[in-house]
Amino acid sequence: MDEEMSTKKIREQLYADVWAEPMTAVAKKYNLSDNGVRKRCTSLNIPVPPFGYWAKKKAGKVVANRPPLPPYNEIVLDDIQDNKRGVMVGPPAKKTNSLELRDLDNMQIEQLSAMHGLDLIEPSSMEYFTNWLNSLAVPGRINDYDNLISRHKAEIEYREARNKAYPFRQHSIRLWTADNKINERDNISVLPIAVSSAQLNRAYRIADTIIKAFRKLKANIGVGNNGEDNIYISLLTSTASFKISESKTKRRYLVDLSNRQDFRPLYEKVYDGNLHISWQVDGYRHYSYSSHHKDPEFNLEYFDSKECPLQNQISIMILQVYEQCCENELRYTVEKRKVQDEYKREEIERHAKEEAQRLLKVEESRQAHINTLVKDIPEQANNWFKYEQLNRYADELDKHLATCSDAETIHLLQSYIRLVRENAKRFNSLDNILEKMRNIELELE
Repeated sequence: MDEEMSTKKIREQLYADVWAEPMTAVAKKYNLSDNGVRKRCTSLNIPVPPFGYWAKKKAGKVVANRPPLPPYNEIVLDDIQDNKRGVMVGPPAKKTNSLELRDLDNMQIEQLSAMHGLDLIEPSSMEYFTNWLNSLAVPGRINDYDNLISRHKAEIEYREARNKAYPFRQHSIRLWTADNKINERDNISVLPIAVSSAQLNRAYRIADTIIKAFRKLKANIGVGNNGEDNIYISLLTSTASFKISESKTKRRYLVDLSNRQDFRPLYEKVYDGNLHISWQVDGYRHYSYSSHHKDPEFNLEYFDSKECPLQNQISIMILQVYEQCCENELRYTVEKRKVQDEYKREEIERHAKEEAQRLLKVEESRQAHINTLVKDIPEQANNWFKYEQLNRYADELDKHLATCSDAETIHLLQSYIRLVRENAKRFNSLDNILEKMRNIELELE
């Protein structure tokens, strides 16, 4: 699709296309797969026909009415989904079942500067957003984990089996035996979850709830391939990440101490069952600088406690992370608008300066033409008098010609008069004067 088109035009065009002909035909038009078109519609908040819509229409059966195109900044937190395809087939039944962000493009910079954090959300959506946050809960059991969780499970199982098969791997010693059935390889980056096996299931349920909640908020979530465990959550113009870890406490080192001469106690650090989530939200990225120029990161820490277990803090952490992302979006928009306004002002000043220079050159050229014309006035006056004098002379000869009767005299005199008039034209500079004056007047326009 043409990336240079505005989002508004892309949405309107794609919305019209997917309701005008089957998805396979639309996919050919945009050189995409039908699944690619569906994904694009989902990302642009465009409702698509439900499964079987075109077959029913071809058979003359009653089909669902085409829903109106919802606002692009509307985030549907309770999607109406097709069970087979899992895509949104229409807008929410009620307007209150959506989180709508304000249209910043139509707001004055003074209004934008006064806004902070959650002011980005339409006031009419705040109650619903709050209710949605409060409804978030970590399930006691999950059958369908997010793909990132499943990948973490598989990778952790592999690492444990690999490290058991290659016990000296960390010391760059690789001993292979015929019994080894594990292919040795480097770690694949997965979610940053470092907890004991006893707390792994709870950590998975917490991470799954967080990831699914941010996917609802239209965040792009993934794991970077940088060799280290990580996660990125791209939301609006910000990127957030989190790490789940388990606290450790000291305990007496439980080994046979019978052969030791030193009777001072030994301690080791062991997991204590208390989970901890640390969040990092990238600082506000300046519009006028490169993407590497950012404000310091915004850090959040959440800890297990008896009064409030970590799984009961999901709502507040999502709210605070989302609020910081909204704050970054507002600051980015304000600076973007200021830079654009400054650029427009500079463009206006540049055009005004160029226009002033052009007018100055035009006036200088006009004045030069006037000076030349004034300088030539005496010569032009003399030429005009000569022109008038020769024409009067030719007129007098015409009068005398009327009194002649000799044919030869008449013929010769007519030829002479013609020569006089043609010679007079050489001194007629009136047409040239008018043309120069016309050019001078045109330069004023």
